[in-house]
Amino acid sequence: MVSDSSAEVRALLLLDAMPGIGLVRLKRLVGHFKSAEAALVAPDDAFEAVAGAGTAPGRREAGVTGQVDASLAEAARLGMEVCTWGSADYPRALHHLHDPPPVLFLRGRRELLNRPAVSVVGARHATARAREIGERLGHAVARAGLPVASGMALGVDGAAHRGALVAGGDTIAVLGRGADRAYPEAHRRLFRDIVARGLVVSEFPPGTPPLPQNFPRRNRILAALSRAVVVVEAGATSGALITVDHALDLGIDVWSVPGPIEVPTCEGSNRLLADGARPLVSVAAFVQALTGAATQLELVAQSVPGPAGRLLACLGSETLGVDQLATRLELSPAETLGLLTEMELEGLVDQLPGMRFRKAA
Repeated sequence: MVSDSSAEVRALLLLDAMPGIGLVRLKRLVGHFKSAEAALVAPDDAFEAVAGAGTAPGRREAGVTGQVDASLAEAARLGMEVCTWGSADYPRALHHLHDPPPVLFLRGRRELLNRPAVSVVGARHATARAREIGERLGHAVARAGLPVASGMALGVDGAAHRGALVAGGDTIAVLGRGADRAYPEAHRRLFRDIVARGLVVSEFPPGTPPLPQNFPRRNRILAALSRAVVVVEAGATSGALITVDHALDLGIDVWSVPGPIEVPTCEGSNRLLADGARPLVSVAAFVQALTGAATQLELVAQSVPGPAGRLLACLGSETLGVDQLATRLELSPAETLGLLTEMELEGLVDQLPGMRFRKAA
C-alpha cells in the first residue's frame, strides 16, 4: 500500500468525502492507481473507468476540499496522529474488512493500536446490573494486562472504560464521530481520561458529527481490534449485535452474559447464547480463559496484603455472608461490604444470591 504522507492522507480524505465513491470504490481506486494522490489527478475517463460514470467532477468540488483542509488543520492543532492503510502499524485485521477505513485519527497512546483488545459492549440504556458487570469486566481484563475496547457510549461501554481506568490498565475508545470531541457530552471527563491514559480512535475527521450511520461503521473497527467480544446486555436491535456480526465474520470469539428472560435489554444477548455464543458466567473464569493462566487468580490472592488477604483466607472454600465475614475479620458490616465490593471488581470474589460471597473460581 501507499505511505501516510500528509499529501496522501489529504488525498484519501478527499476521495472518501466525494459523493458516489464510498470505501469499497476508494479501495479499488487506490489499488488501481497505486495511491490516492495518483487517483486524485488521473484523467477523468481513467478515473471513471474504476469509480463509475459521473464521479470524476467531484474531485474538483471546492466545498469538499475546504472541509478536508479544515479538518486536517484541526487535527494538527489537537495533536492527533494519523494512521493510514500504508502505516506500518495499521491493524492487520482491518485489512480483512471489505470496507477498511483508509484513515484513522488517533489521540493518546498509539502503541495500543496493535495490542488485541477485549471489546466489552452492550446497551446504552443498560440496567444497573449490566453497568456493574461491564465495570467489573473492564477492571478484571485490564488487571490481567489486556486492553479494554468499547465505543464510549452511555451504559455498558462507559462502565467498561471506567473499570479499566480504575484498574490502572489500558483502554481504547472507538468513536462514531470525530475525535475532537466527546460523545455523548456526558462523557467529557471520561473522554479526557482516555485521551490522557489510553487511546481514542476514529475514522472520521475532526468536526464530523455523531450521525446515526457512523455507528455501524464504528462497530466494524471495534470488532477488528479485538481478540474477543463480550456482549453484557443487548436488546433485540442493539448496535452491539452489529459488532458481533463483524466479529463472527473475522473469526473472533463472541461471549455473552446471560440475563433475565423478562428484561427487554437482555433479549439480544440471550439470543446470542441460543445461537452459540460462549456464556460468560464468571468474570474470573473468563479472564483465565483468555490469559491461559490457570493459577493466576490463586497467585494474586496469595499475595494480597492486609484485610483483603485475611478476607480471602477466611473464605477458603466456604460461601459466607457479610455478617459472618465481618465477625471473623473484626470489621463492621459496612467496612466488610466495601471490601467485598472492591475485591469483586478485581475478580477475586464472586457474589451469590442472598448477599453471600465466595472466592472466585
